[in-house]
Amino acid sequence: ICTLVCKSMHQNKCASLKYGRTEAELKNFSPHYRRQSCVAFFCHLKDEVEQHRAGQAQLLKQKESPHASEVLYKDSVLYFDDNRKWRERFVVVRADHSLELHDSQESYTKGTPACHKLLPTGGTVLTSEEKYTTVVDKAFPDLNGSKEEPSVPMVAVPGPLPVYLRLPYRRDSYFCFQQEEKRARFVSILNHCIQHQNQDYLKSMEFEVQAFLKAIHFYRQEKGHYESWDMLVGTDCQVGLPVSILLTSMKHLCLPPAIVKSHFEP
Repeated sequence: ICTLVCKSMHQNKCASLKYGRTEAELKNFSPHYRRQSCVAFFCHLKDEVEQHRAGQAQLLKQKESPHASEVLYKDSVLYFDDNRKWRERFVVVRADHSLELHDSQESYTKGTPACHKLLPTGGTVLTSEEKYTTVVDKAFPDLNGSKEEPSVPMVAVPGPLPVYLRLPYRRDSYFCFQQEEKRARFVSILNHCIQHQNQDYLKSMEFEVQAFLKAIHFYRQEKGHYESWDMLVGTDCQVGLPVSILLTSMKHLCLPPAIVKSHFEP
């Protein structure tokens, strides 16, 4: 009982620390966004008054984007869920480039909401445990200086064709396939989603988006970063930069337990 109480107190202390640091970073970022929001909104009103004065017409017209609800991909896939068990899920990718995970094709057909929605912003797709482990080790070097290889795999894959989705600020996701053709199609659509999640936000002309991007620019300068920012952002990027600063204290949340044990625990 004492062990459980101590563990609970430690978890509460960590949660409180993370919340406090996150709140502090967002508080530092807020003034930049408020200032840029006023500027962007004024420019928006000016544009409205001038009746959307257009620039030089483009010779090539962009293809119209499909409706956000349009389905780009759907299939049954083995997925490693939050309970650390492999379960078959019916994956649906819509034109908003997010992944919906349904309990079954039947529940999807009935219109039941997805049990999980995955945003792959900033993700990296890997198809072997060796490559995945290398990427994780590079992002989170072993603090204990151990060179020993893990005796067991991070995730026991139930099939020959795994797919590892490495995410910067959320738990990594794991999928498994029995057929190479199905895996290749899934990897292709997953990379497509990542590309659009990363870039589409930057192309938006909405004044709120422009205000946010300018605020990020000045916020980074305040931190002493004057070089161009090569980190990609997406639909959930409003906390991207503050979270990147907090990433050190979030390692236990972002990494598989096997990596946490071998890298950060004595």
